[in-house]
Amino acid sequence: MDPGTIFWSGALVNMGVIVALAARGVRQIRRDEVAAHRRSMLAASSLVALFLVAYVVKRLAIGAEDLSVWSAGQRMNLYVHESLVATMLIAGVVAFTLGRRLAGTRRVTGRDSDPRAEPAWLRRHRRAGWLAVAGSTLGFATACGILAGMLNRAF
Repeated sequence: MDPGTIFWSGALVNMGVIVALAARGVRQIRRDEVAAHRRSMLAASSLVALFLVAYVVKRLAIGAEDLSVWSAGQRMNLYVHESLVATMLIAGVVAFTLGRRLAGTRRVTGRDSDPRAEPAWLRRHRRAGWLAVAGSTLGFATACGILAGMLNRAF
């Protein structure tokens, strides 16, 4: 198996863990476990950041995949996947930024002396978070197809 396929196999596992952490974070906030939600989402965000660093290193060390050996359908799946990952990244940054604004509010701290969270911030944070979770989940599904094609070409 070539180094690129090994890298993408590890990346798929990483994305699976990201999706699992995000799903856990969604369940936690539904149960009003704000601190646990925050920890789960920060862990997922850390894994995304780790992947981005690893991807840059991979591109420098191994290079890009040879898409000329991919079918048109496989390339389309890749482009859809990349769009979903971009959606996840952008929405995740928005959710993270809004989450930082909310961190000092009583919704997060639980202290009555802290200011109330702006309803618009909460609404935007929730929407951006859902978009990031949806992007990561669908991105994981399309990544499975991409890796299946890579493994098929390798064997």
